[in-house]
Amino acid sequence: MNTKTLFVVLLVAGILGGFALNNSLFNATIEVGAEAPDFTLVDPDGNEFSLSDFEGEKVIVLEFMNMRCDTCKNFEENSLKSYCNDTMPEDVEVISITQTKNADDNELAERTEEMGWDFVKGKEEVTDAFGADRSPTVVIIDKNGIITFSDSGYMSQSELEKEVNAALE
Repeated sequence: MNTKTLFVVLLVAGILGGFALNNSLFNATIEVGAEAPDFTLVDPDGNEFSLSDFEGEKVIVLEFMNMRCDTCKNFEENSLKSYCNDTMPEDVEVISITQTKNADDNELAERTEEMGWDFVKGKEEVTDAFGADRSPTVVIIDKNGIITFSDSGYMSQSELEKEVNAALE
């Protein structure tokens, strides 16, 4: 094999290897049945909380969203808000994690007040750990910290309720 051919082969292998490494490390696919990765975030009032704070006590519904996303707003207004206000059991906690980089604490606090559950600034490593590359992405975690549901896109209130009830069993 001549030097030029060897160089091209090594270059292509390096590019493909880097691409595979980048995808596997930074765009993880979260699996139903796996333990949810713990994280720590800060609410708009400056209070730190971790996912593990809820373990043993609450089923967690994580919504990875963008503040300007119409599908997210539609899901929040037509599914999450009714669920939270009408039928959500006391041992369920909803947390919306914004992927909007320039979302400010006042906007998040207003949204929290308006909708009735916590809206917090996300971190890229949290979004990546949950494979939430689309908005909205909903992840449901049971009281033992196990992921029972993960999907992207709009879901109806009845679909949400069904998946949360399955996590409560």
